[in-house]
Amino acid sequence: MIDFAALLDSLRIPYWTAGKNVAKDCVNIQCPCPGCTDHSNHGGFNTITGSYRCWKCHGTSAPQALAWAAHVSVPEAKQLIRRFTYGGAAPVAKPEKRASSLVIPGGELHEMHRQYLLKRGLDPDYLVRYYGIKGTMLGARWEGKDFSLRIIIPVKDPSGRIVSFQGRDITGDDSRNRYEAPPKDKVLANYKHMVYGADLAWNKNSVVVVEGVFDAWKLGPGAVCTFGTGMTKEQLLMLSHWKNVIFFFDPESDAQQHASEYARDVAVYGSNVEVAYEDFGTLPNGDKRDIGDLAPHEVTRIRNELGM
Repeated sequence: MIDFAALLDSLRIPYWTAGKNVAKDCVNIQCPCPGCTDHSNHGGFNTITGSYRCWKCHGTSAPQALAWAAHVSVPEAKQLIRRFTYGGAAPVAKPEKRASSLVIPGGELHEMHRQYLLKRGLDPDYLVRYYGIKGTMLGARWEGKDFSLRIIIPVKDPSGRIVSFQGRDITGDDSRNRYEAPPKDKVLANYKHMVYGADLAWNKNSVVVVEGVFDAWKLGPGAVCTFGTGMTKEQLLMLSHWKNVIFFFDPESDAQQHASEYARDVAVYGSNVEVAYEDFGTLPNGDKRDIGDLAPHEVTRIRNELGM
């Protein structure tokens, strides 16, 4: 771990450790790269990876950025960084207990599952073929939990191995959880450490990040989701696998704010990141339309515009 705050203190260089533009585990400065238009604090030193990233110009190496900021040579900057490096790496968290194998619940989709998906504008057979979804009937249980009357959504790692799953309620009963997750110690990985759909996009240069599974299904392969607007460090690291990352969250202001924050976080790891936005209008009841409401011709247009 590198104590960039102490390093910059020693050089009397202003820095920020919190607030706007500051990603997790980063210490930010006004970018010193020649030609950069940063007039705020868009340049971030990552205390974990030792890298440097600027939200404006994409930055350079950490030693070069420090050399420009401190008006020293690159070898001198490297020596300074070594001097403020402690323990080599961040403490490793104690691993969570996991299962040694996983067989997810569910079987073939029945008419009730198919009708639910069709009403959402989705093709059940397509989802079975590409995403491996299943359905459960009344009374279905798994490891002591009720998973009845749900669409079972396998969660896969980038290699395509099923490591967890979710169950989506199809009854509309407000007393039930909309999504039911399995106990963490009964699966191979925490689903919130995964990026859903990564296995179908891992060999691509670019990926489109949406909020939920149904949004990813609607846009198809090349779209991945983070299971909501909250993201974990593991998900951020996984997203950094792609050279180009486009956040395409719902049009609500809160969702757009989250998209901008996470775009900065992913950019720290070196990806080219942008935030895309489109207002899809409103539904007859006055609610805003989102990705899940798109008609097939709209999906085709969006995929083309996003380069999918």
